[in-house]
Amino acid sequence: MTQDKNISYLNKDFSTFKANLINYAKTYFPTAYNDFSDANPGAMFIEMASYVGDVMSFYLDNQVQENYLLYAKEKENLYAMSYVLGYRPKASYASSTIVDIFQLMPSTVINNAAVPDTNYGLIIPTNTTLTSVSTGTKFLTTEQVDFSDLTNATITFYNTSNFLVKKSIPVISAEIKSTTFSFSNPTKFSTVNITDSNILQILDVTDSNGNLYYEVPYLAQSTIYDRLANPTYNSDQVPYLLKLKRAPRRFVSRLLSDNSLQLEFGAGVSNKSDNNIIPTPDNIQLGLVPGISNLLDNYNQTSIFYTQEYGLAPSNTILTVRYLTGGGITSNVPANDLTNIDISAVYFKSGITDNTVKNSVVSTNPTPSSGGRSADEIEEIRNNALYAHSSQLRAVTKNDYIVRALSLPSDYGSISKVYVSQDLSVNPQFTTAPTAVSNPLALDMYILAYNSNKNLIAATTTLKQNLATYLNEYRMVTDAINIKDAFYINIGINFDITIVGGFNNQLVLQDCSNALKNYFNIDNWQINQPIILSEIMITLLQTKGVQSVVKLEIINKQDITGTTYSTLGYDISGATRNGNIYPSADPSIFEVRYPDTDIQGRVVTY
Repeated sequence: MTQDKNISYLNKDFSTFKANLINYAKTYFPTAYNDFSDANPGAMFIEMASYVGDVMSFYLDNQVQENYLLYAKEKENLYAMSYVLGYRPKASYASSTIVDIFQLMPSTVINNAAVPDTNYGLIIPTNTTLTSVSTGTKFLTTEQVDFSDLTNATITFYNTSNFLVKKSIPVISAEIKSTTFSFSNPTKFSTVNITDSNILQILDVTDSNGNLYYEVPYLAQSTIYDRLANPTYNSDQVPYLLKLKRAPRRFVSRLLSDNSLQLEFGAGVSNKSDNNIIPTPDNIQLGLVPGISNLLDNYNQTSIFYTQEYGLAPSNTILTVRYLTGGGITSNVPANDLTNIDISAVYFKSGITDNTVKNSVVSTNPTPSSGGRSADEIEEIRNNALYAHSSQLRAVTKNDYIVRALSLPSDYGSISKVYVSQDLSVNPQFTTAPTAVSNPLALDMYILAYNSNKNLIAATTTLKQNLATYLNEYRMVTDAINIKDAFYINIGINFDITIVGGFNNQLVLQDCSNALKNYFNIDNWQINQPIILSEIMITLLQTKGVQSVVKLEIINKQDITGTTYSTLGYDISGATRNGNIYPSADPSIFEVRYPDTDIQGRVVTY
C-alpha cells in the first residue's frame, strides 16, 4: 500500500515553495537526502524549483486577475472588457460653451416702421471654425445659424441704416481632420487604424463613389437613424423627421490602448442583397459545401458571413474618413476669448452678395468654456463599464424612460418636461373609447415642449412621432408607451413686504422680484411638483432689506383663447393644503409664463 502524496498549492510564494519542498524531501526521501544547509548543492536545486514556482504563480495570478473587470490593471484588457459590457472609453473630452454671433443687417421700412431686412440674413454653417485668441484652440459650431429667421434673435438699433442682430449657438473644442484608406479585394471584417491624438469621434466615412458608411454600436445592427427635412417645420418647430433606415454599409469604431482609433467594417463579400433573407435556390448557395447535394446536411449556418448582414466589406475603393480631434484640459478657454471666427463658408440665404455685411460678422463667448479634460483614467473606465453593463442601453425603469425622452436630439424636436406613470387607470380626457381597459404592461408618458420664447406648449404630432421612433430602439419588448400631453397651469405671484429702515424701496423690491424669477425658473420645475409656500416666504425674507412678508398670493392666469396663457383654469385655493399648492390629478406643471409682469410686489408701511 502506497502513501498518498498530498501537495498544498495554497501558498505560492518563494519561501513557502521552498519550505514545502524541504518538508516533501524529508517525508518521502529521508535517507536519500538529509542535508538541507545552504552550502549543500541540493539546496540550489530546491531554490531554483521554488523560484520557478514563484514566477509561474505570479503570472498565473496576474492572468486570472486580468480576466476580472474589478481587478484588471492592464489598459488593453480594460478596454476590451469595456466594449464587451457596452462602454466606449474616451481619448479626450471636448470643452463647450455658448457663443454669441453678431451681424449687421440693413434696415427696411415695413408699415412705416424700420425693421431689419432679412434678405441680408447670413447663414453660418454647422462646423464653422472659431479660434481662441489666448490659446489658439479650435472650436466648431454644432448647429447652423440662420440670421434670415429672426426667431430667438436679439435685435439692437445700431445706426440710422443698420440693426445689430445677435444669435447664440453651442460650440465645442474640436478640429476636423481627414485621412484616406485604400481597399482592393473585399476582406471580411477588415480593419484600419487612425493614429492621432485626442480623437473625439468619427464625423463621416465616404467611399470613392460617394456612398456613406454609417457608424453603428455593433455590426449586427443593420438600421440607423436617418433624418428627413420636415415640410411643416414653420408650424410645429421640429426641423427634422426621425426615421429608421437600413444601412448595408456600416462600421464600428474602437479606441485602442495606444489611443489610436480602429475602424472595423462588415463581412459582406457578396453582391447579393440580403434585406430580406429568405432561403431560395439563389441565396442558399452562399452556404453550400461543394460535392454534398443533401441540403439539410450541406447547409452552412455561417453563410451569414458572406452576406451583408454584418455590413458590406469595402472593396476596390478609397475611403475618406473625416474625424474630430480636440478637447483636453487646455481647451477650457476664458470668457470673451472666441472672437476669431472663420467666415469663408458664410453665405446669404437669399443669394445676394454684400461683402460689407458679410465682413461685419463677429463673435464672442460671454462665459468661459468648460468640460474639457483628458482621457478616461483606469478607475473611470472600470466604473463606467460596470454602469453600462447594468443599464445595457435599455429603458427599464421609469427614470430610464425620462432620461431617454429628454435625450432626444434637438434636431427632432425638444422635449422640455416628462412624467412617466404606469397605466393603471383610464382617464376619459386621453381616450376615445370610454370602455378602454388599462394595460398593466403599458406606461403613460406625459410630455410638454417649449415654444421659441421657452414657454411651455403641448407637443406637436410630429414631435410625438419622432419621440416614439426614438424610444422604440430602447424600450423593452413587453413595454407599451402611451405618449400623451401633460397640462401646464399658468400662475402669477402678488406679494407685499415691509422694508428695513435705510434701504431703498425700489432696489429691494427689484431684488425680491429677481429672487422669485429664479425660484420659478421653468428649468427648476417638473411635472406634478407642488408649490411650497413656506419656501417662497423664505426666499423673500432672505432678500437683503426685507423686514417681513405681509401678503403672499398665488393666482391663476388663464386665457380661454390660448393666445397668451393656458386655456386651463385652476382653483388655486381649492388645491391648497397645509401651506402647499398641489397640481391637478392629471399630470400638470405650474409655470410663471411672463415673469416680468406675472410677478407683482409692493412695499407697504404701517
